[in-house]
Amino acid sequence: MTRPVIHYTRCPSVPTVTALAHARGLLEDEFRDEPDVDFEYKSVGFSPKLKYDGADRFWLRNAGHAPAVWKRSLGVECKVVGLAFLDGRYPVLTLHRSGLDRPASLKGRRVAVFHNPDSPFDLMVAQQLKIYQTALKSDGLSLDDVELVYLPRFHPGAAKGGFLLSLFHKGIEALEAGDVDAVAASIPPDGGFYPQLNVVYDTRLASDRVDRVHPSVLRGLVVSTPLLEERRDLVARVVARLIEASEWAATAPIDAVRILASDLKQAPETIASVYENIPQGVRLDLNEDYVASLAAQKTFLLRHRLIEHDFDLESWIDRSILVDATALHRQRQTDAVKS
Repeated sequence: MTRPVIHYTRCPSVPTVTALAHARGLLEDEFRDEPDVDFEYKSVGFSPKLKYDGADRFWLRNAGHAPAVWKRSLGVECKVVGLAFLDGRYPVLTLHRSGLDRPASLKGRRVAVFHNPDSPFDLMVAQQLKIYQTALKSDGLSLDDVELVYLPRFHPGAAKGGFLLSLFHKGIEALEAGDVDAVAASIPPDGGFYPQLNVVYDTRLASDRVDRVHPSVLRGLVVSTPLLEERRDLVARVVARLIEASEWAATAPIDAVRILASDLKQAPETIASVYENIPQGVRLDLNEDYVASLAAQKTFLLRHRLIEHDFDLESWIDRSILVDATALHRQRQTDAVKS
């Protein structure tokens, strides 16, 4: 009889606690001698797959929340068992010579929205629209006050120097060509571009967590319902190892940044310049603030027709796994001390 495979994936574009656990060998160690199932670990981007047959019904994914919301809205049976909120720098930029230096100055102007016309769900559009909305809101404006200019993006697999750097250069090209007046892109840490640019707004400055949230900030650990129903014990053991990885990161933040930079094929200084408090930001939780942020994002995606079908958020969340995994991790710590 063929052993079932648990497909475990993580996003290749954002830091995740799964990347830390995998790099430290925690997941492999946990399931190396597992007699009943095989684990398959991969770092892969968004897939529009909606049908999961018997061979791939067991899966976990640690990635940005928005694609999971899209899939759940279309009926994919899954549950959120943990969320992580990693704050970072997400600026809206203009050329210095344009004189556009605050959100109010963008009224009536053209803002770039890089998109993938071939994707049924465009993660980048969801991110950029939220960043612009937050920036404009800070000066009493909305997305209705600007012209959204949709530009084809590069293929992430062809990005040289990493996704963040490639997006920045694509944005600068659009500004220099006069195609748009503003872009949403992170500035490289070397600082060489700062004299050319105005940081019109940076969403990390927003005091409200709901204003700061977008697909690259809030990520989740989502598990297929069949896996939870048939092998809940394995999911709890995975999450216990993720808790172990996040606690290690809190004690070794520099090493954690290096691991995540390697996983994302970025320079450590690039990761450190974009994201804030990475050990805290990759830690899984289901506190009220995180869940409220997820609810706000679902509403945002609906409002902009990035998803078309609503669903009950609370029934999508399984809080018990994180509780049981935390208890398992603490028991293992106690046993280790005794031994």
